[in-house]
Amino acid sequence: MSDSDPTDASHQASDPASSEPAPPNHTASQTADDQGPGWMPAILAATLLMGMAGFIFCGVSTWFLFQKRGELAVRTIRGSYIPDIEQSRLSPEQKQLIVKRLETFAESVERNEYENWQAAGVMQRLQRLPVLQWGELAAVESFVIEQDQGDTEESLKQISRLRRAAELDQATSFDFEDVLSPVHEPADNALGRQLVQPFTSTAVNEVISRAKLVADRSDIPDEMFTDIALDAIVQEQIDAGIAEGGF
Repeated sequence: MSDSDPTDASHQASDPASSEPAPPNHTASQTADDQGPGWMPAILAATLLMGMAGFIFCGVSTWFLFQKRGELAVRTIRGSYIPDIEQSRLSPEQKQLIVKRLETFAESVERNEYENWQAAGVMQRLQRLPVLQWGELAAVESFVIEQDQGDTEESLKQISRLRRAAELDQATSFDFEDVLSPVHEPADNALGRQLVQPFTSTAVNEVISRAKLVADRSDIPDEMFTDIALDAIVQEQIDAGIAEGGF
């Protein structure tokens, strides 16, 4: 007689409890949930700190430069403005007078006779003055006189009206650049352009037309103006910058 009962074996095989599936394994999902947010908060915090540091650095740099406006003005005058004037088409007499006025102002700034806002105001006004273009306009004027094509007097009058507009602070270096653009060509220099050589009558006539437009816009009387001294204009703008600052 067998020790095992066949009836028991069949009963165990048909037992529903023995066929139930194993409970699901939640270990993998729990591990993923326990990993946390990762590096994102640290990256965001570092980015924020870097932005704050950059903002503070820009603020400090701006304040530092703001306090150095007098020194920067002196460096600009002696490092670029005066050398550009010395290389310009102004007459030797004009160059000498203008450089003398600029040097006097620079020396006064070095002696701390003016505040930073005054030095900055003078520089802003000097940059608007058509000092370098003044000599180029003189070259156009010489061409008109040499050609003497019948309308010389009218052309010279329009040139003088443009200078008068600058004297009254109604025309800036930007206006002069536009007026002289017909006689400009690209060049590999600090200004990026130079006078076309030789001039042509067509280009010069266009310069005269543009000069008239600027003078008309500035309400300059349609008459000849003489004795307009560039060095006096420079000094007027220096005085205005000292008294009022920039624009």
